[in-house]
Amino acid sequence: MAISCTSSYVLILIAIVFTSIAPSLASNKVTDTEIKQLCSKTKNLAVCYKLLKSDHRTTNVDAKGLADISVDLASNKAHKIHSQLNSFAKTTRDSHLKNIYNSCSKNYEAAIHDLEVAKKNLKSSVYKNMPVQVKDTSEEIKSCENLLNGASSNDHAHIKKKNQDFEFLVSIVKIMVDNLKKK
Repeated sequence: MAISCTSSYVLILIAIVFTSIAPSLASNKVTDTEIKQLCSKTKNLAVCYKLLKSDHRTTNVDAKGLADISVDLASNKAHKIHSQLNSFAKTTRDSHLKNIYNSCSKNYEAAIHDLEVAKKNLKSSVYKNMPVQVKDTSEEIKSCENLLNGASSNDHAHIKKKNQDFEFLVSIVKIMVDNLKKK
């Protein structure tokens, strides 16, 4: 009987602890309203919201998880553009464009590295260093944009548009990082 009574107390204690912890865990989850409020700080709320919600992880994340998703989205885009730039550099016959593509590829390589460092800082909860990586990522893209703006050749690969799309993703990362620093 003593064992049964002790087991009951343990079960009741576990239930009390779980009941007191569960609401606090649920309250950390980012709501759709909060995502929209954060996205309202971008140039395009609807596109930001759609991008974030396109990731299945968004349904059950906290602010850190949302920042992680935004870094992943930006990083995936950067890898894709970097790969395309390398391919364009190999196939173009225009030597001036080849140089631009190669230079932009190096910018994207650096941007990818910056995002990887930001991700490591995020995972170890060192949020104070993340704005530096986000700023460095933006500067790399601006360097590529400057090369493209100075080019007399046509941008048949639409790198300017791809840069703008990536820059938008980086702006989302910046907003998510700024949000983490507030918490």
